[in-house]
Amino acid sequence: MGKLFIIISTIAILLAGCLEDSKPDEQNIAKEPPFGSKAEFAEGDFVYRIVSEKPVYAEGERVEVYAELEYVGDEPEIEIAHSASPFSFPMKETIRGYDLLYMMNQPRIVTHLKKGVPLKEPFKGAGGYGSQDPKDYVDFMKNVAEASKKGSLPLGEYHVFGSADFEPIYDSEGSQDNERLSLKAEIEFIVGKPENIDSLNPLLYEETIGELKYEIRLSN
Repeated sequence: MGKLFIIISTIAILLAGCLEDSKPDEQNIAKEPPFGSKAEFAEGDFVYRIVSEKPVYAEGERVEVYAELEYVGDEPEIEIAHSASPFSFPMKETIRGYDLLYMMNQPRIVTHLKKGVPLKEPFKGAGGYGSQDPKDYVDFMKNVAEASKKGSLPLGEYHVFGSADFEPIYDSEGSQDNERLSLKAEIEFIVGKPENIDSLNPLLYEETIGELKYEIRLSN
């Protein structure tokens, strides 16, 4: 994965740079993020994985993110109990600082897992807003909803806080007293402008907020 740089500049800094010997402000350049496009976490008899098929997607391109849960215990198979899904995909768009919540119904569903055969589920969209939310946030969430119809997301940098929450059922009676597990892992990916993705050190996203200008560039 290429290195991700976030460059923050102000009008004052740009003007000063015209008059002085300018050097990059290292404090304003983020280093490569600690999270990649794939992550895995194991606990007990289970392995949880969350994957983005690509670290960078073009605007309008389908975002291929999915989660897996694999049973690796001693038995040939096991049952687990969970809500509408064991998987959750809440996100944060880190440039704007907006959270994309992931909500689901809360029934108790029992799913059968065979040893070594992962249960897999794709990301199908997230986010929502309320009547008291700021207009900028509401507008962004409307863009998320519109892009999600095509399986995409708006321009931005996304941090996914993935999790698998479930109860392993180790007895034949399907007891509800089993310990509940919550396996968590995090990944990141970018949605950028198509014309910039294949160029050298491409500009993937830019936004000006007040006097601050934010740029995301991917460097090989």
